[in-house]
Amino acid sequence: MLIRRLNYGVLELGVPLIVVLGHQGCGAVASAVHAEAGGELPAHIRYLADRIRPAIDHRLQGKARIDAAATENVRRVRARLADEPDLAARVADGRLAVAGARYELTSQRVRKVP
Repeated sequence: MLIRRLNYGVLELGVPLIVVLGHQGCGAVASAVHAEAGGELPAHIRYLADRIRPAIDHRLQGKARIDAAATENVRRVRARLADEPDLAARVADGRLAVAGARYELTSQRVRKVP
């Protein structure tokens, strides 16, 4: 559903930029990381956690694992959007940019995710 809404904005309204914005202390990311350790999640969070799970770096522990997963999830969502068939041609010819960023709650700064 979200992809269709983004496609509409880009294809019908000519939106030139999509920003995938993650944030420090994301509860959905923390839930996905904790579920990896065997925690049970409610259905509405399980859906998100299943999509976030591939972004989890199992070499890290604790807060570092959650922090890295939030950033990696931004990268993965950005890549998935840029590869979306309806959007990829516009990305390739420069009519659309798909950027990743992260909002740091403690400093209130937004930084680009490479």
